[in-house]
Amino acid sequence: MNDLALSLKILNNVINKEAKSNEEINKFAHDANNLGFVTRVVYGVLENKIYLDYMIRKLSSVRLKKIHDEVLIILEIGFYNIHFLNTKDYAIVNELVDLTKKVNFKSAGFVNGILRNFIRDEDEIAKIKESDDIKSLSIRYSLPEEITRYIYDNYGMDYTKNFLRYINTEPVLTIRVNNLKTNRKALKDLLEARGYDISEGTISENALRVANPAGLAATTEFKNGLFTIQQESSMKTIEVLDPKAGTKVLDLCAAPGTKTSYIGEYTNNEAAIIANDIIKEKLPLISENINRLGLTNIELTSFDANEFVSAYENAFDYVIVDAPCSGLGVMGRKPEIRYNRSIEDIRTLASLQRDILDQAIKYVKQGGILVYSTCTIGNLENQANLAYLKDKADLEIDMIDGKEYIEYANFLDETDGFFISRFKKK
Repeated sequence: MNDLALSLKILNNVINKEAKSNEEINKFAHDANNLGFVTRVVYGVLENKIYLDYMIRKLSSVRLKKIHDEVLIILEIGFYNIHFLNTKDYAIVNELVDLTKKVNFKSAGFVNGILRNFIRDEDEIAKIKESDDIKSLSIRYSLPEEITRYIYDNYGMDYTKNFLRYINTEPVLTIRVNNLKTNRKALKDLLEARGYDISEGTISENALRVANPAGLAATTEFKNGLFTIQQESSMKTIEVLDPKAGTKVLDLCAAPGTKTSYIGEYTNNEAAIIANDIIKEKLPLISENINRLGLTNIELTSFDANEFVSAYENAFDYVIVDAPCSGLGVMGRKPEIRYNRSIEDIRTLASLQRDILDQAIKYVKQGGILVYSTCTIGNLENQANLAYLKDKADLEIDMIDGKEYIEYANFLDETDGFFISRFKKK
């Protein structure tokens, strides 16, 4: 399978079968002749799909919904290569036409004509002619219009433009040092000796930034549990929770377990931790990471977090609810999210978050701490739920560095968009 065919396979799984882009790239990495090219094409198409379709629509006599699923992806791959990778050689057209013949033979002439016409008239076809600024931004940065408008309504135009630009750039990758096994300087030295470009994080003292992360998870240092791949804003959540040794901690929505493992490291393996997730199939991955990092005293459970567990009532010194959310803050790393979210989804998630919080409050001891966090932006899931918690008679807000909450902006902080709040139970 050549790299264009592999890109098509991965993109079809992500776009039409709800697979995750990073997981698919990892799954098929060994089949690639040039993994860097495949990765660039996959993420490039996902990050620019709405704009690519906007251009295709100008040249297609067939409505996009009527085009064969894989044929449309082939066109998107072609337009991405021509417009973003500046591949003007007609050889790319011939390769994609041959690929079309394998998936839908009768569409080969259709694909050939559109791609050649695009090369001939690219400058004109690429122009976005929309009078509505939000619609124009939605097309240019390939974020659905209603989500673009939601961000604009919450934060204004400057934030929206900067946010959109950032999600289409290569995100900064950070790792969390496992202080049970090493320290930041020692790990930095080890990875630099392997040729990695390392700098210290700016949000967490346990963070290192890696400018060239290819192959990082295959290193001996990773396999031996010296670090975990985790964004700094996510690390900050546990630092805000600030759990102490000798206490009981509940991570109510734990998968994939990066925060759970940080609780274990943060408390030096001296806290009793319960990590729960509704999807039982995710627990082995959490267990694998716990073992790799040398963590103990962590119990894994699987129940629906919005249903009350009487045995947990008033049982925990610390409870963290890193709630299921729309994930708008992580779109830079997971571009497919942008095509799977609507405002109605966000409203539904905000309601679910409140249901989970209602149960979580019951699990906190008097004087204990509740942290509510999301990896998203926007008032519905963040400030509105903060206000919901502030209205609870048995809670009082616990300020974070003199503020009611922390909200990270991807383009300002070079990390995932994230919201963190902290409450004390009366």
